Amino acid sequence: MHRRVVLSLLGAVFIAMLAVAGAQSRSSAGTINIGWSGDKSGPTASSQGPVLDALRTYFKMVNDAGGVNGQKINLIEQDDSYNVAKEVGIVKSFIQDDHVALVTGIGNSSGFAAVLPLLNASKTPALVNQGTLKTNTYPFQPYMFQGNCNYGDQAEVALAYTMKRARLTSLAGVKVGIAGISVASGQEWIQTLSDRVTALGGTPVTQVLPPAVVSADVAAQAFQSAGVKMILMHHAISGGIAMLRSIAKFGIDVPISGSYGVTQDLAWTTAPYEATKNFVGVNCYTPLVDSKSAQGKLALAMGQKYGVSATSLAQTNYVLGWVNGMIITQALKNIKGAVTTASMKAGLESIRNMSTGDLSPAVNLSPKCHMAIQQVRPMTYNWSLKKQIPVGSYAQWAKYITNSQAAPGTCGKPRGSK
Repeated sequence: MHRRVVLSLLGAVFIAMLAVAGAQSRSSAGTINIGWSGDKSGPTASSQGPVLDALRTYFKMVNDAGGVNGQKINLIEQDDSYNVAKEVGIVKSFIQDDHVALVTGIGNSSGFAAVLPLLNASKTPALVNQGTLKTNTYPFQPYMFQGNCNYGDQAEVALAYTMKRARLTSLAGVKVGIAGISVASGQEWIQTLSDRVTALGGTPVTQVLPPAVVSADVAAQAFQSAGVKMILMHHAISGGIAMLRSIAKFGIDVPISGSYGVTQDLAWTTAPYEATKNFVGVNCYTPLVDSKSAQGKLALAMGQKYGVSATSLAQTNYVLGWVNGMIITQALKNIKGAVTTASMKAGLESIRNMSTGDLSPAVNLSPKCHMAIQQVRPMTYNWSLKKQIPVGSYAQWAKYITNSQAAPGTCGKPRGSK
């Protein structure tokens, strides 16, 4: 009993310390601290690395031009190796030791449940670059912001277009293969699609892939044995390539789609053509090679200037990071007075119709909506042009998005709805 009381007191003291740290968080003279926690050395580094490259590049560009209101952005990078315990420890350190105005990155979705209480206790805002779980937005989370289209929207558009390709208006009697990485985002992808497929009369056939997957043969064989008519997958780019290789190995010839994580040029150019000819992914970001806007040309020129590799620049994840850099910088520009966690949150919530050129849909945030982007479209690949090609406009695919991850009364979702 005494031990429980002591532990409870220690927990209360720690939460109080976080609250004080958050209240005191402000930039030192001339410097604004932003903390990035993500995977530099683990199984998803190939996907998270380009995002970090873009954030670095964008902030270097801003700093070289004088910073924001005379203050330089100090990006504090920490490698969590895709380990939840490390991720949580890093976020604690950002809040307590570095007194950051904002936490960003947070690339392991399985760590969100542990990170959220830290953000709430310290009132520290976080902009998640890639992981867009429903628990970040439903129920509404006052300190969590999303810099990417969410998994629910991606899954709905992926299924809608794959059904069109398969010339299906119903899934009655149809088996659908669904593969997801073995973290929270993969579980959500599998659950979202399983529910949707079942509602349309189909039968979901699900497979879970480890983060550090080398071979997806077991999953591919399970799909083959079940006789699935389409496959929908979510993983980092490395996992997507492994899945495509195994699909080709076993001669599975069905339409394939996947989340933004696998919708990268490397999927089409690295995996066997026997599988990639059937692959059409989804995304809410446009690769630099497709961009015709001044913002796209600037993102490419600055990446080259600051030494970003051609491999990183070719990934749509680099564009995602660039736009997230734009979001953070615009939030700082919106602040009148001292940069604190409170003013940073208000700065983010003041972003209205921010244009990214043609790199993404316009960005909107408000006190009642922390989803920066709520549109998705399919992306195919043209081997002659050696680049991704969007399938239609964002508006064309909006009718398939049910806004399932928004809490009632937020992001355009009516109160009282589910």
